[in-house]
Formats: sequence, C-alpha cells, structure tokens
Amino acid sequence: MFTIIISEKGGAERREAFEKSEISVGRVQGNDLMLPKGNVSKHHARLLYRDGRFIVTDLKSTNGTYVNGRKTSQATIVREGDKIYIGDFVLRLETGQAVPANDASRVDPTAPRPRLPSLQEASAAAAASPSQPLAVAVPAAPGPAPPAGASEPAAPPLPALRPAEPAVSHFPLERDPDSDNAPELRGAAVPEVPGPPRLPQPADLRPRPMTALQIASPAGAVSHDHSLHASPAPGRTSAIARPMPRETPKQAARRTALTALVGRVGNVVDLAALEQSREVPSVLVEQINLAAQEQAKAMRAGGEAGDGIDIDLLVREAVRELTGLGPLAPLLENNETTEIHVVRPDCVLVRKGGQTILADPPFTSELAVARVLSRLARQSGEPIRAGDTIVDRRLVSGQHLVAIGPPHSSHWILTLRRRGRVEGSLDELVRLGAMFRPMAVFLEACLLARTNVLVVGLGGGTVAPTLCALASAAPAGERIAVLQDEDEFAIPNAQLVSLWLNDHASGEHLVRAAARLGADRLVVPSLGGAVSGAVVDCIGEGAEGVLAGIGAPSLRHGLARLAAQVCAARPGTSMEAARELVGESFDVTIEVGRGAEGKLRVLRVSELTGVDVKGVTARDLFLSNADAGGEPVFVVTGTTPRLAHEFAARGIRLDAALFRRAR
Repeated sequence: MFTIIISEKGGAERREAFEKSEISVGRVQGNDLMLPKGNVSKHHARLLYRDGRFIVTDLKSTNGTYVNGRKTSQATIVREGDKIYIGDFVLRLETGQAVPANDASRVDPTAPRPRLPSLQEASAAAAASPSQPLAVAVPAAPGPAPPAGASEPAAPPLPALRPAEPAVSHFPLERDPDSDNAPELRGAAVPEVPGPPRLPQPADLRPRPMTALQIASPAGAVSHDHSLHASPAPGRTSAIARPMPRETPKQAARRTALTALVGRVGNVVDLAALEQSREVPSVLVEQINLAAQEQAKAMRAGGEAGDGIDIDLLVREAVRELTGLGPLAPLLENNETTEIHVVRPDCVLVRKGGQTILADPPFTSELAVARVLSRLARQSGEPIRAGDTIVDRRLVSGQHLVAIGPPHSSHWILTLRRRGRVEGSLDELVRLGAMFRPMAVFLEACLLARTNVLVVGLGGGTVAPTLCALASAAPAGERIAVLQDEDEFAIPNAQLVSLWLNDHASGEHLVRAAARLGADRLVVPSLGGAVSGAVVDCIGEGAEGVLAGIGAPSLRHGLARLAAQVCAARPGTSMEAARELVGESFDVTIEVGRGAEGKLRVLRVSELTGVDVKGVTARDLFLSNADAGGEPVFVVTGTTPRLAHEFAARGIRLDAALFRRAR
C-alpha cells in the first residue's frame, strides 16, 4: 500500500491511497488517479511500485511528465519526496517507510552522483536477472529553490513552438465545447537539461491500454467501424496498444470439456459423412445428438466435467460444431457483432460494441474450423474448390468472409465482417475538427455545381465517411445511386438507390447500369480494376456530380494508381492518355487521413489542372498541417480555383475572401 499526495496549482492538497502495484494517471474516467484539467492528457502517465521502487512512465502525453523539474522521456525511478509534475498538479509518493539514515544521496546534497553502469554491465545484469526491471536513475539538474512558504509550481510553460509556415490564413476550429474532442490546454515542453544517457527499460516496452474511439452519431445510434470516429486504418497503429483478451479459468475448463466430448462422439459415430455430403443427413444429426448426450453423462459420472459445467449446454455446443456453424452461429445471429476473427481454433475474437472479447467456447480443432468454413462458402453459393487456399466470399446475410489456409498459413484463419453503417455531414466534420468551415463552404459549392470529386485515403474508414458527408450535402431530394461495397451509406434528404458492388470484375457492368438508371448523382466508394475505367467512361459520356473514392497513402499515389487502372482496363490505351482521361474526368480531389488518436482529418483540397510528364497535376486550395501538439492547423494557400468562374455561371456566389490568404 502506498499514498500519493496531490497538490493542485491554486488548490488544496489531498491524499489518495492505493493497494495495487500499477496505477494509471489521466484526465478522463477509467484512470486509477483522475486529474481533471485540460493540460492533462486522457491517459497521461503510468506509475509502477515494484520491489520497493516507484517507476513513472509518460504515455506520450501532450505536455509531458516531469520529475523534479526534468522532463522524462523513458521510464524513470522516483523516490519518496521526489516531485512528479503532471499539468497543474504536483504528485509526491509515500509508503510509510522511514528513509534510512545512511542514505547519503538524499540527506547530503554534496554527495557524488552515482556512477552509471556501462552498456555491457547493464546487459549482463539484465541477463542474470530477467525478471527485474532494468532502471538507471538520472539525477535531476539543479534549479532555483521556490520562495519560502510557497508551494512549488509546475514547470513554467514556454511559448508554443510551431513549424515555420508561409503567410497564410489560419482559421480556428469550430468545436463542440461538450465534446470529448475539445482541444487540450497545452503548455510547451520545458527543454531538457543535457545529462547522461539512459538505457531502455522493460517498462517502456509494455503495451498500454487502448481507449474506445466510438461515439454516438447525431441520430443516437452508435457508429461502428467505419464511422467518423473509426479506429486507425489497417496497417497503421495508434500510439496506445490494445490489450489482448485472455481466457478465464472457467472458459478454459469449458473448452477442455467440449473438446473431450466431441472426441468421444467421434469415437462412437462415423463422422466421415460430414466431409462427403453437402448437407448433414438428418439421420446422422440424430445419431450425433444421442451420442453426445450419452457421452456427456459418462463424462459427468467419471469426473471429466466439473460441477460448474452445464451438461445440456455442452451437448448443444458439441452438436452445433459437428453439424452446424459451431461457435459462429450465435455470433452471426447477434446484430451487435461487427467482426469475428478466428485466429486459432482455440482463439476466436469477437468485436461487439467497440470492444474485442473472446468467444466462449471457441472451436475444438482445426478440422472443425475447416468444416464450418466449407459450410459458410456453400451458403454464399460458391463452394470451396479443391486447391483453394484463399477464400473471399460475400454471404447472403451480408457478411464478408475472408479465409487463408495452408500452405500460406499453418491452419485456416478466418475473418467475418458485417456491413457497417456510414453516416455524417460536412457540418459534423467541421464540428469534430476534421476540416474547417472554408473547406466545407467550398465543397458545398462544388456539389451545387455538380462537379466530379475524387476522395483519396487509406481504407474505408477515411474515404467512406468523407464521401457520405459529401453526398449528404447534395441538394435535398436528389436521386443518388450508391455502389455500396463494405459499408452501407445513410444519406438523409435523398432518394437513395443502393447497389451492392460484390466484386470489381462484374462491377464494370453495374457502373454502366447505374448510369443508365438516370440518377442525379453517382457515388462509387471504391474504385478499382474495371470499375475505374467504367466510371471514367461514364464521366466522358456526360455524367456529372460523380463522387468516387480510391485507397492510397497520398494524393499523388491515388492519381497514379487510378491512371494505371484506367490504362489496364482499356487495352491499347497509353499511360499518357490514361492520365489525361483522369485529369479531365475529376475537377476536385480531397486527400483524407488520420490525425491524433486516429481521428479523421481532411489533409488537402486540390483542383486538378492537367497532366505533365510526371502525371496528373493538382493545385492545392486548402491544406491541413499539425502543430507541435498534433492538433490540426488549417491554412488557405491563396489560390483562386478555376471553378470559381463556373460557380458564377451557375449562379453560385462565393466570397472571394474565402481563397485569400493573410498578408
């Protein structure tokens, strides 16, 4: 047990006692020690008490963590009496143990500094005692003493440093003050005093808890994986790691009992027909059911099934795995399930309500996984053929099934994703800091003028919400045809025509059919393959107001990829001609990405201007940079788009100051 004494700048002192060896410190609820101030990050620091020592680790906070006035960049040992500065708070630690009288380093300020071990010595010590954390204390640099009788304040803030920028207009963000995305009150980091280097410590490599980034949509429903607050795009990780769910002893006991029961049934019933027939014969189902009941009773009598295990439930689970979809059946029927990942037969991860949990029970064997995969593929209408090692199917119920098997992996790995619902608006993007108001005003004018817009970003978690927000800003009453792919668009005030793009091979015909429907606007969230060529052809034939998206890490990559797809889809077309087609098809491009904590951000809005020897050229109108704390800073480049003349011809008036940068 230890005590933390908290002193707040301008406030009273308080004490909190803890009986755990690890506590988290931050601004929001869920932390063991909550410090509700704007200059404290949501998850600011972690404090460990181990082997009589305290170790503090900064969790990549905005304003940093200081020990005795020195900013910490790694896990740092602190002693009783040391002061930990977190925002406007000063923390001191107590264990109730007296300080040894011979601790000269604490009572004698003239005592020599302890010698730092060499890298060889530290490595040898770590190898000899791997369970002990490797920590090297760096003495704090001396500083001026506080006035007598005054509490020692937190490290004084310095003016915030910002990257050098040209003379451009900076616009404040429109934020909801009650939103959790409100900007933090940040002070600049106090410069570190040079000192001896520190060795990496095991505590620095420990995974940190991840917070849920989902919030309720304006309609009240919770937006799932591809909402405006989706988790980081695939291939990118956030600054905070997500803890792996662990099997409880009760779950392990049920899994062991289920495995034993399925094995017993296989010993008394010939299960060969399960591999040979498309559907399990009803006679075999009855045999398996009776055998499971008898063997379960024998297990209970022989002590193989504990008293805490429901025998009837165990029988149903065994029959379901042998004759149905096993543990996936109830998960697929639950509307709250958004993703299912079969990592191993004994490890099935389920995504529900923004949290990842373990399915209970999982599969009992690799053979059981293979059987269920075969049944799912048959339900899609396209059974697995001999030699198939990669399975990509769209199930009738709407889930997307992807599986990879040997020799590409040691066993079958499955992922099932439910179609997500995407909704949003430009006003919501502005409120959440994804873009600023001048961007939204310009894009609304583009929609009124029926310009063709291309959105470039990594994954549907960035492209789909942006396209949905754009489509929602279109004039009310429009008839919009959306070629839905992974997600289902929700666009209010529009007559929505949903067309499911199951694969890009047949997508070319779907695009042409959608154009012939005579809809006012065509939305294609995922350009690729023949679909790209078909969309460019439709624009060339007179389609207006097309909103399309393509996955790429940058605008330059997206334009190059689209030109290559058009070239491949049109045999005989040169790359130069494909680039010209792309440059003439789209008027405006939007590059989207992820900012701090994985939040969606519009990185640039550009106007396509033509082609050159390097590819399609674009001219930036609005840009988004990040300040020293990672918050977006939106700027205007000062370029007036050529589209301004078209806006005027259509009776759309825009203030010229919208594109004017500060002098």
